[in-house]
Amino acid sequence: MPYQSAYPTITGSIFEFGFSYAIVQMWAAFCDEVVNVAAMSQPFFCVTPEEAAERHRLFTAALESYETGATVALL
Repeated sequence: MPYQSAYPTITGSIFEFGFSYAIVQMWAAFCDEVVNVAAMSQPFFCVTPEEAAERHRLFTAALESYETGATVALL
């Protein structure tokens, strides 16, 4: 089944989307955001370190809640 990536690739949609394509897409998104922040090719910005840390806290709390069966407060 063909796919449509956010940034065009040499092979287009004729090959299976894999890890190497994912890395290239992430680098393209990062470079696009750095160079063209006002007119990016796609509508989503890259995740910031603060957002990544927030997700880690959320997932850690979810794991703790699952193991203990208790509600875990996010601070």
